[in-house]
Amino acid sequence: MKEFNLSKEKKLAIEKAKNFKENFYCSDCSDCSNCYDCYDCSNCYDCSNCYDCSNCYDCSNCYDCSNCSDCSNCYDCSDKTYMICNVQFTKEEYEAWKKNLI
Repeated sequence: MKEFNLSKEKKLAIEKAKNFKENFYCSDCSDCSNCYDCYDCSNCYDCSNCYDCSNCYDCSNCYDCSNCSDCSNCYDCSDKTYMICNVQFTKEEYEAWKKNLI
């Protein structure tokens, strides 16, 4: 196998690329998967339009949230589930809203 003498900048770019696991239009994210248009997030999965979030799952349009799942348009939340605009919903209400039934 051929060995390359890469610049520090190129090595950094390769390391950053390893963290983009099927992410699209994300920037400065680490260890995220299946995310879209997120910025400065870490350990998130299936999130979109999130900023400065960590350990979140299936969240959208959230800011500064951590350990959240199934949240939308929330900010500064921690350990929350089924939240819309920082208001708690039941699982059934949230899923109905998500399907545009409410």
